[in-house]
Amino acid sequence: MGINCRRMSIAVLTGVLLLISSFSCGKKTETPNVLFIIIDTLRADHLSCYGYGRETSPTIDSLAATGVRWENCQAQAPWTLPATTSIFSGLSTAHHGAGRRIGISYDYILHPEIPVLPVFFKEAGYRTCGIFNVVLLSESYGFDKGFDHYSCEADGNGRAALIVDEFLDWVYPGKDETSFFAVLHFFDVHSPYDPPGPFNDMFLPEDTLTETRWEINEEMELVNPEHLEHFIAKYDGEIARVDSELSRLFSCIRKWELDSNTIIVIAADHGEEFLDHGWIGHGDQLYQELLHVPLIMTGPGIPSGEVRSENAAQYDILPTLLSLCMMDDTVSFDGIDLFSEDAGMARSIPSSCLSYMTSAPHTIPLVSVLCNREKYIAVRTDGRLEYSMFDLYTDPEETAPISVDSITIDLLDDYIVTPLRRDPSEVYLDDETIMELQDLGYI
Repeated sequence: MGINCRRMSIAVLTGVLLLISSFSCGKKTETPNVLFIIIDTLRADHLSCYGYGRETSPTIDSLAATGVRWENCQAQAPWTLPATTSIFSGLSTAHHGAGRRIGISYDYILHPEIPVLPVFFKEAGYRTCGIFNVVLLSESYGFDKGFDHYSCEADGNGRAALIVDEFLDWVYPGKDETSFFAVLHFFDVHSPYDPPGPFNDMFLPEDTLTETRWEINEEMELVNPEHLEHFIAKYDGEIARVDSELSRLFSCIRKWELDSNTIIVIAADHGEEFLDHGWIGHGDQLYQELLHVPLIMTGPGIPSGEVRSENAAQYDILPTLLSLCMMDDTVSFDGIDLFSEDAGMARSIPSSCLSYMTSAPHTIPLVSVLCNREKYIAVRTDGRLEYSMFDLYTDPEETAPISVDSITIDLLDDYIVTPLRRDPSEVYLDDETIMELQDLGYI
């Protein structure tokens, strides 16, 4: 089948952005479609609409202008498996348990008894599509549940165009007029940073380096910190690459007249550290460069052109979508409907590493809690628990820790020792999967 929207040059990007601006935000008249886009490793402060100095995201910016953008959305974990499970389940990491590791060969997975987003929509009569691009979101970890059409590449870096192609083939008008729920997971922004031209040197035209990932020696020391600006430029190029493919995707949705009845959500699982706190990558810190993620929604039933400053969390996405799609549920979530009165109330939002990397073997981040704009972190250093607080109003980069009182320590301890609601579910990792996780930096 031929699709005229297959490829789009940068030259017509401006025209596409004008099309995006017509996404409807009117009253719902029928069951809405849901297109949920998860961009792996995307920190919020590298998007133009979140104040970044480089124009990395004109398509995402235009989409945000037609809907609601949350300024302060908090990830529930700094790496993919537990964070995406929170998105899918509406639960905190302490309550779903995905990501807790036993040795090197076992991980707790998305528990088969946990109700998840695609299952809710499948049971409501939607046709469902899930396209994923990392082994951590494969069927081995339980992420195929509820999808009519499901695919997952073990290492899907550089597949942005193919993801869009696969979805457009699936959703092409005339195949099935049933309302759809689709999740598209883009992995391009994840290391190694290797965008194709013209994005590879878009933000560093004089660059002559060829490295696409940081180099770490056997002593867990960073070998090439002087290449910081090189890697940031490549990372930003990856964002621009994904943004350009979203332009093509949204153009087709508009052309096929699906826009007026489609809710579009853009989110991320976690961010990325660029020596902000002395290290790189993600998975072993709980600072905001890893936990502050974008959240944008637009479509029927969603206000237009709003920026909301109240704290939001990844586990709020599920109950919010159920409410927008007028779906009844009797399941209890840690998250809330972000368009309900509860959204304006002060609350504590926890995040956890669960399983941590090996870059800082003597310091193990355990949990962080965001309350208003105060941020608390508990770590274990050489067997001792240590606690710190940051005022994100006056210290958004978390460079000036404040000592905490006994009440705060009790709060953090409660989150540290919170038991799982259910027995964890394990998966055995074969040698091939372990090698793939090692290549991606997760082991």
